[in-house]
Amino acid sequence: EYAKARAVSESLQPVRDAIKASKPAGKPQAHGKYWQGLIGQRGGDDVGYVRRPLLNLTEDEKTKIRSALAGSGLKVN
Repeated sequence: EYAKARAVSESLQPVRDAIKASKPAGKPQAHGKYWQGLIGQRGGDDVGYVRRPLLNLTEDEKTKIRSALAGSGLKVN
């Protein structure tokens, strides 16, 4: 079912683009944890925050990520 798989993959391209465009330099763990939390994939009570010595996201970075994901067509929390 190559054609169906290709259609699903292509439908996710806006999401991949949004994730790439909103990732702040040096904070891949915080970025991943935050956007996954926005779509309901909770990893604990500290969603969006990472352990030291990793860097947490600023409020501006969170706003950029939320806007990018919402603009991609994903339903965000």
